[in-house]
Amino acid sequence: MNTHGDVIRALGNAVRTIRARVDRALQNSGLRLGQYQVLRHLWDEDGLTPREIADRLDVEMPTVTRTVQRMVRDGLVQRRAHPADARSVRIYLTKRGTELRPVLDEIVDAQTEQALRGFSPQERGEFAALLERLAENSREDGGHNRHG
Repeated sequence: MNTHGDVIRALGNAVRTIRARVDRALQNSGLRLGQYQVLRHLWDEDGLTPREIADRLDVEMPTVTRTVQRMVRDGLVQRRAHPADARSVRIYLTKRGTELRPVLDEIVDAQTEQALRGFSPQERGEFAALLERLAENSREDGGHNRHG
């Protein structure tokens, strides 16, 4: 038995399944998972640049550009000129983007509860810690010399 392959396969299957369920649930509110992820970062820190969003989501800039374009069209965010760099913009939440937070958080919380059904509070904490370690170990520098 190839334990490493089994872990990667199981993790990939879990991620695909959960992402698909969350995406379907969010679509009922007119959003896609990628848009929710952008909103989530803006709720934490409004006024990020597209580069900062791309880095935080670990996606390519064209992906963020397309997503933000749709979000501007849908009235969730707005672009404003960067005060210190005329070549750049910052992305800010609109009133609608801010007001969607409780609704979207409820959707994601319900999907999280579904995915973790039957896990004890201790198992949930241990699982989250293990996933964080897995992510840290998988970063390009192998988790060494990382801050924050």
